[in-house]
Order: sequence, then structure tokens, then C-alpha cells
Amino acid sequence: MPHLTRRSFLAGAAAIPFSVWLERYAGAQPAQPRVRFDATSTQGQAMLRIYAQAVNKMQTATQERDPRSWVFQWYTHAVKSSTTKTAELARIYPTSSPQRSLAVEMWNTCQSHGGQDENFFLPWHRMYVFFFESIIRSVSGNATFTLPYWNYSTPVTALHGVMPAQFRQATDPTFKSLFVSKRNSGVNTGQAIDRGQPPQVLGLSSLAECSYSPQGVRQGFCMNLDRNLHGNVHGLIGNGLNMGAVPWAAGDPIFWMHHSNIDRLWASWNAGGRKNLATASFLAKTFVFADANGQRVVAKISDFLDVARLGYRYDRLEPVPACPPTPGLGAAPPPPPASRARVRAPVPLAATAVRVTLELPPALGAAPQVPLADRVRALPPARRLFLVIKGLRAQVQPEVLYHVYLELPPGTAPEGELRHYVGTVNFFDAVGLTGHEDHGPAAAPGTVPDKFFSFDVTALAKELLAKGQLTARPALTIVPAGQPVAEAKPVMGDISLVEQ
Repeated sequence: MPHLTRRSFLAGAAAIPFSVWLERYAGAQPAQPRVRFDATSTQGQAMLRIYAQAVNKMQTATQERDPRSWVFQWYTHAVKSSTTKTAELARIYPTSSPQRSLAVEMWNTCQSHGGQDENFFLPWHRMYVFFFESIIRSVSGNATFTLPYWNYSTPVTALHGVMPAQFRQATDPTFKSLFVSKRNSGVNTGQAIDRGQPPQVLGLSSLAECSYSPQGVRQGFCMNLDRNLHGNVHGLIGNGLNMGAVPWAAGDPIFWMHHSNIDRLWASWNAGGRKNLATASFLAKTFVFADANGQRVVAKISDFLDVARLGYRYDRLEPVPACPPTPGLGAAPPPPPASRARVRAPVPLAATAVRVTLELPPALGAAPQVPLADRVRALPPARRLFLVIKGLRAQVQPEVLYHVYLELPPGTAPEGELRHYVGTVNFFDAVGLTGHEDHGPAAAPGTVPDKFFSFDVTALAKELLAKGQLTARPALTIVPAGQPVAEAKPVMGDISLVEQ
């Protein structure tokens, strides 16, 4: 890879605001936006060949000090959990240097898997992928390179959920740099990552969200995409020493194809007419990255909300469902969310199915308790019923997903019982980052809502009611999709049914 000298680094070591950087950089941009291609397309496969050759150069151990090296870029997301940021800084940079100062500032800054504002998840990763892509262009010497995306949700059966072949060739002279052995069983042999899972695991339900941020117990687009599809893919690909855990995820070359696709879905959502968050604090938030020359660049969220301005586009976007009409001026505000039932205590999960009961909340004052069946029966058309799961935690990665079913008959095997299926929960970022306390500044307590899973169970509840299967104390069954790691001890801290 091109050598970054101390003199050239010092020349660009001062902070460069992104607006200034982009103006300089735009002069070298082609007249038309660069196109990011599907990894399975002819163009995408050509890009993967360039990518593999560049990754091989970046992985050279002697280049670790370079901000454009593989380790430096990996650690920008998070330092691997077998060590600490402090220890790696001492190993790679035994003496002070501008590169070390940049590493101190950049490493462990992934948003938002360390208590930061969830709204930063999409823009931070767009920045991360954007600058990484420019580094690949620099390292490869190919100014036309664009980062392909892996469309694991494609309806094309032969391609759905199947990792591109270029990442599965352990001995190929060109593509072996993209191979990682620590992926889940079957992934490297071409099995679909969602084999044996409910079809919704790789679904695009996030595109139906009408707001960027949570609205009551509706997750909003950013959190829905992060918590569901994004986290599911991480867990389906790799174990606790690979894509399945935050500190190891960016060490796998497939990480970048995954996040190129996540960015494509955000671009799709915006192209469908959906609006991003527009608060002053969100727009003004900045993060530091290294560009193609290893220079320190200060990137602001407001500069990263339009891919056209950034000089790229995708060869294909996903269709976005229409939102329901909003109430007219003067319409009464909707009632606030109301808890209709909840599990009374945190739920420890096990190696086999766990069955828990949802209890009615205590009656308020002299008002009698209304049975859940009556609540569902009287649910107004504009109100929905959500199963909300909060407070996930684990000692280590369970390395499996957990499927949730409502009123699954006792003794019934969940496989094939999609009539009772609610949704899937992953523990991708539920493990505390021990030794990674500097994983970017956490938000002040109480200023950022807890991350949560939220599943619309309105249609399911009404169907169960019609069949006489919705009981006064509904049962949830939580099933691990495989054998969880014994030391994980995963817990769901709070489970409730909420009307909104």
C-alpha cells in the first residue's frame, strides 16, 4: 500500500472540516456520481477483485501504524475484546506520534453500541464506510473503485442470504484475504445465513417506519434497522470472536459489504420521501476519521445526509411503503402509549425454550381491570398493540438468535408455527464492552431513550382472539435458534404489551 510518511501525515494532521475537505476532494470526482453495485452483479464482482487485493495490502502487519491499515480501520469501530485500547496503543505506538494521537481519537468510536445516542448509528456508519471506500481507492490505486453491497434480503432464492463466493475461498490467490474461518457453521460453504429461520429474519420491515427516531414504542427507522435486520445479520454470520460481537465485527471483510447495504437501505428510505432527524444537536454532531491520505477529517452529520452530495449512488434502491395520512390541523392528539400486560420480572433465557406469562397491570384507583381480550376487541383502527422488549444483557455473546411466539400451545414445536410467531431478538450489542470504556462518550443518563425491540402484534392478537386462543394471561415462548453459549446467561429485562 502507498507509504504514509511522517512529513505527509503532519501536513494533514490538523483538523480539516469536512466541508473544506469535500470541496478540495470534489475536484477529483467524476462528473457523474460513482455507483455502488450489488456484489453479485458483473460490476460488483469486478469491484470485489480490487477490494480483495487492497485488503491483502492493508492486512500487512508492518503497516499497522498507518491510519489506512486494516487494524487501524477495524479498531476505529472497536478494539478486539482479547485486549484493550490502551494495550494496543502501547504495542503499535510505543512512542508518541501524530498517528498515535489520531488512534486515540478514532478507535472505539462506533455509534451506537456503547450507550451513545441511537440516532447516530446510521450517519456514523455512513461516514465510516465512506472514508474506508476512499482508502481502498488509494491503496488499490484504482480511482473508479466503489464498495459493493451484499443484498442478503434479495427475493432471488439462489442468492437470498448466501454470502458472496469471493468471501468463502480460503485458498484462492486473489480472494483468500476475504476469507475468515470464524464464521458460523454453513456460512463458508454457501448455505443461506437464515437457513431454518423464520422468513422475517432478513426482512425489510424497517422501510415501513414513518419517522427516523422512536415515537412512543414505535422504534422509528434508525432503531428498527439497527436492532433488527442489522443485528440479525451480524449474529447469523459470526460468533463471539467475529461478526457476532461488536469488538470483532469490523475485522471480517464482509462487514463492509453488510454496512454498504445498510447504507443503501437508508438511501432507499430517504428516496421514498422519508425525512431524517433535523434537530440542531443531531445535525451539528461531529466525528473524526482518516481519509485516503491518512489525514484527520472532522465530519459533521449535516454533511452526510445526502448521498448525491457525497458523490455516490446505488445501482438499485428498495421500494418504500406509503405512510398512513397524518391527522389534519386541529385534530386531537392521540392518547399516550398504555401498558396492557407485562412480564413481572426479568426473564433469564436458557438452552431450551422458556415460557413466561404476561400479567394484566394493576387497576388504577377504583377502575376495574379490563381483560386483555376486551382491550383487543375494542382496539380502535388507529391504535396498535406492540410487544416491547427492553433491557437485554448477556455475559458473553449467546451466538444465537431468539425467536418469540405468542400463545404457542404447550408441547408444540415452534418450527412451522409461524401463526404464533412474533419476531426475532438478537444480542449483538447486549454485552458490556469490558475494557472498552472509551467506546465513544456515552450519553448522559436519562437523555437518550433505552434501545428496545418492538413488534406489532395487532393482527396476531386479533386472529388469536377470533380463534378463542387469546387467554386472560397470554403466554410468550422464547426459543433459541441453536445451542447458545453456556456462559452467555442472556436476560430480557422487561417485556410488555403496549397499546399505542
